[in-house]
Amino acid sequence: MPSNLSAVVITHNAKDTINRCLDALLKVTEDVVVVDSGSHDGTREICLSKPVHYLQKDWEGYAANKNFGGLHTSHDYILSIDSDEILSDELIKSIQQEFAKKELKDAYELNFLSNYCGKWIRFGSWNPEWHIRIFNKTKIKWQVQDVHETLDIMPTHTIASLKGKILHYSYPTVEKHLAKIEHYTTLFAERAFKSGIKSTILKAYASAFYTFLSSYLLKFGFLDGYYGFVIAQNNAWYSYLKYKKLSVKWNLEL
Repeated sequence: MPSNLSAVVITHNAKDTINRCLDALLKVTEDVVVVDSGSHDGTREICLSKPVHYLQKDWEGYAANKNFGGLHTSHDYILSIDSDEILSDELIKSIQQEFAKKELKDAYELNFLSNYCGKWIRFGSWNPEWHIRIFNKTKIKWQVQDVHETLDIMPTHTIASLKGKILHYSYPTVEKHLAKIEHYTTLFAERAFKSGIKSTILKAYASAFYTFLSSYLLKFGFLDGYYGFVIAQNNAWYSYLKYKKLSVKWNLEL
């Protein structure tokens, strides 16, 4: 098992996936830090039954809670993951082999495979989906933002890709997906407004049209059947709604 890798998991009410998430992580590191923002569904009890470092912290955002977890890790490298994400067997093997080496990159990007309402999504805008999730904490940290946290990757950082997948159990129902869209688009509009970014209703419609076309046709989302259409439709709704909310905020200022 790698002796220079820690893991940070952020969680909230994830009893259906947290057990498998932690079991997979414990195959690549003995230092797993869980940051729980107030679970009340049995997640806490599952975590306490595992050899992990369990912490509770009020929700301050993805980046803030992930950085908080990083402060409690023992090693320089962090594997950052959410509690609805599980390392595949192939990815576990890739991580073990990579971290057995003496020379390591500054960061590693991992490929995600999303499960949507019980179906694995293999086409459209969600596949392939690469994200940097392993990084050297002495060089890289999460940037605190309202929407879609990012790592402060610089051009000088060395990055490699690892084989295998992070199995992402994204949304068990369409309703939960729509609720997340409603929340994220509000955060986007508020942040963009503060930054002076403007929008119009025409931009909202144009963005939605292009997003649907790209996800469903250009990226073959139709091959995922019914849920390929639903995802493309919801992605378009996200694009429309974020720019519409932003245009409304500017109109209210006029």
